[in-house]
Amino acid sequence: MTSGIDKRERILGSAIELFNRWGFAKTSLDEIARNAYIAKSTIYYYFPSKENLFISAIQEKAEEFFQKLSTAIDSAEKFEDKLSCFLSLPITCIFENMPLLATAMQQIPPDYFNGLLVKRNEYRQRMNDLLAKIMDYGKSQGIINEKINSERFSEMINDWFIMGDYWNGGENKNRILKRLERDHDLMVQLLLYGILKRDTTQKRKMKKANKG
Repeated sequence: MTSGIDKRERILGSAIELFNRWGFAKTSLDEIARNAYIAKSTIYYYFPSKENLFISAIQEKAEEFFQKLSTAIDSAEKFEDKLSCFLSLPITCIFENMPLLATAMQQIPPDYFNGLLVKRNEYRQRMNDLLAKIMDYGKSQGIINEKINSERFSEMINDWFIMGDYWNGGENKNRILKRLERDHDLMVQLLLYGILKRDTTQKRKMKKANKG
């Protein structure tokens, strides 16, 4: 006998597959139900609407991504490897789920769009926290310059990473300009000194020269 959790997971799996394939507008609940081998009425038992199911699908993929990213970062021993995981895995995730993400921005009804923005900001903060954690680890290993503010650095990197999203409206534009103004000194420091401690940078140059 199939449990309620199994049915819900089957619905989400079917929805993610079809939303990725056809987009939000062209995917019907009938198709999702047929693909999951369940009755359409069962979908309404777990999800009150197609829009709610779509947002749940986004959340499902996001949690899957954060679990994968956190595990990879925690498993890596070196600072460079942790940072590499942080930079590479999000790009892979974006390409794998590009149709789903494009649908979220273009086809979701306006009444539900604000809910997606709330979740996006939540995910952005989680990315900030992960990068700040990596930076603090680098400091503990004597690799990262202690003068670098981990939280501000993480916010700044993520601001630049998703810069395009911030120019869609005056309020967001003003917010990003204020952040960039606030982080001016940090940006200058990064340009002049980088994030690595000077003695660490020098040691690496000497090691590379000795190998040559």
